[in-house]
Amino acid sequence: MWTDIDRIIASNQTFVITSHIHPDGDAIGTELALCEFLRARGKDATIINTSPTPVIYRFLDPGGMMRAPASQEDLPRITAADAILIVDINDWKRLGMIGDTVRTSPAAKAVIDHHPYQDTIVPTTVIDVKASSTAELMYDLITSLGGPLTRPAANGLYTGILTDTGSFRFGNTTPTAHTITARLLEAGVQPAAIYDFVYNQNSEARLRLMGRVLSDMTIAYRGQVAWIVVTQQLFKETGALPEDTSSLVDATLTIAGVEIGLIFVETAEGTIRVSLRSRGRQDVNKIAGALGGGGHRAASGAVLPGPLDDAIRRVTGAIEATMNAE
Repeated sequence: MWTDIDRIIASNQTFVITSHIHPDGDAIGTELALCEFLRARGKDATIINTSPTPVIYRFLDPGGMMRAPASQEDLPRITAADAILIVDINDWKRLGMIGDTVRTSPAAKAVIDHHPYQDTIVPTTVIDVKASSTAELMYDLITSLGGPLTRPAANGLYTGILTDTGSFRFGNTTPTAHTITARLLEAGVQPAAIYDFVYNQNSEARLRLMGRVLSDMTIAYRGQVAWIVVTQQLFKETGALPEDTSSLVDATLTIAGVEIGLIFVETAEGTIRVSLRSRGRQDVNKIAGALGGGGHRAASGAVLPGPLDDAIRRVTGAIEATMNAE
């Protein structure tokens, strides 16, 4: 399934790799592994992301391959690239401020993703919704095309699979994911070290933010839905950063009886970033899709206009309608 992408790689020299705004471990790990692979083949490859790299994933990029957050100075580099490889996303809008430049660039383009989709944004596309992560697909690309699996690439791919499977506890944890993980361990990945980087490097500000939002958590709909809220005021009071909200929503699903958990994050621009999680019985991807977002059955997201109270009513109303329809 990699024939067309292999042709793009073979026939071009200068590459830009990119992914969605607010990149997670899967996006970043996949980008870095792909960049390693391209450079090993003698290509000029650069990663450019709209959003900054979260602190917990910066250990993956000690050599500074990533240009993030992108600036206006990065746009000519995108325009001049021979090829652009888009990973973990199939949506121009979610590329953020570089989206229009990527879309209109004359470069050859390809998408590699594992999220559900309706239409593809470019002709050369590999999307496998059965894959645990885009990192799983990238492992297959690298090994199928005979690339070396370097230690940095293995670390990136392991991080992608680890985080997108919820440390191997989500329903997308397949035998294939475990088989690939075993191969990554053989390539030198140290699981304890990566777990420590990703999950045990909280700042004091993040812990204080976590305490504040959990103490004000709302539980509704007969105990089946729980949500937490992060306002700009809370960021100021705790000193936390937007990236410190990563994975906070997961705490809502540790409550017995809760089927859907949410976090509402007020951005500096006044929009509301919503993340939805499900134990799997409820399809939050359908809810997010109706709100202009998307993702997976058990983990999805959307960005809504403010104010905050209106966004909360809109999302919880959609959830209530879904649950009442059952």
